[in-house]
Parts: sequence; structure tokens; C-alpha cells
Amino acid sequence: MDELIALTEKAWEANRNGDAAFYDRFLTEDVHSVSPWGVVTDRDTILKGFAENQNPYTRTDQSDHKVIMLTEDSAIHTSTVEIDMLVGGTTERTMRVYATTSLVRRDGEWKAAHFQITPAPEH
Repeated sequence: MDELIALTEKAWEANRNGDAAFYDRFLTEDVHSVSPWGVVTDRDTILKGFAENQNPYTRTDQSDHKVIMLTEDSAIHTSTVEIDMLVGGTTERTMRVYATTSLVRRDGEWKAAHFQITPAPEH
């Protein structure tokens, strides 16, 4: 479980850094993404979004980690994430979300098959 939490921390770091190369290794071929900005089922579009990093995240603090092992090679990780971002690269904004990642182990490596970001209510 700690391995999956550490992996999601790396994913958020890669998101902050616009590190599409990390996501190229991390995403399955048939990955699916759901966020407040829409549903994306095209891997290339997801990777392009990470590479362009048009609304860079400057801080991503995860809490409330939960890992549910579905099988030995599949799991769901959920957390609450507080994100500071630069909308359009200039306007500061903070948002709080629930993040869910469905993971599968393929060839010994954990990969994200699905991820979803849902706005969380304000405290």
C-alpha cells in the first residue's frame, strides 16, 4: 500500500513539473480520465495536456489516503488533494479535490488505467 501512495505522490510531482515522460510510462494504453474539465479517453490527448502544462500546479498536498486492493494486481487509490495552480500560467487559484486512481500491475509495474478528479466541498 505504501508503494501505491508513493507512486501517486510521484504522479502529482510529475503533474506539477509537466513531466509527460513519467505519464507515458505510468498510463496504460487504454487509459481513461474524468475531471471537471471533461472526459478524455485518448492517451495521446492526456499526454499532450501534461506536456503543455497550461495551468501549472505549484502545490499538490495529498491527505486521507485510502488503498483498496481489488486483486493482487489491481487496486484503487483515493485521496483528498489541495492544489495551488496558475490558471493560464498567471492567475493563482487554490482548489480542493477528491482524486481516484485505478491501478493495474503489468509486467511488474503499476500503471494507471483510470483517474478521476472531483471537486471537494469547501471546509
